[in-house]
Amino acid sequence: SKENTYFERSFKALHISDEERTSTPNEPETISFDKLMRSAAESNKLHLMLAVLVVAEWSYLEWAERVHTVPDLPFIYREWIDLHRGEYFQSVVAYLRKLLDKLSLDVAEREEATQAFLSAVRA
Repeated sequence: SKENTYFERSFKALHISDEERTSTPNEPETISFDKLMRSAAESNKLHLMLAVLVVAEWSYLEWAERVHTVPDLPFIYREWIDLHRGEYFQSVVAYLRKLLDKLSLDVAEREEATQAFLSAVRA
């Protein structure tokens, strides 16, 4: 898909080498969110994985829908926006939200999901 090659094409357009990509340290926000996503994935708990993923994808959707009318953006911006907006992406986010909402969680699991969701919002 276009998203699978988006970053490679963007790095090439920006003349960023593989060495630069691997040697440039991540920003604290990236480190924090990466840690949160890995923790959710490693937990093997669907409610945690969905809570974090819903925040990420829903945030992308809301942002992209707000800025998609900005004219004359270079492809590195325009394609990112286009990948994260529109009917198809709206349906993906709605599906993830519905999955999360439909989970039969006990009180402790619901609290875990809430905390993961809030942590993702803050990350």
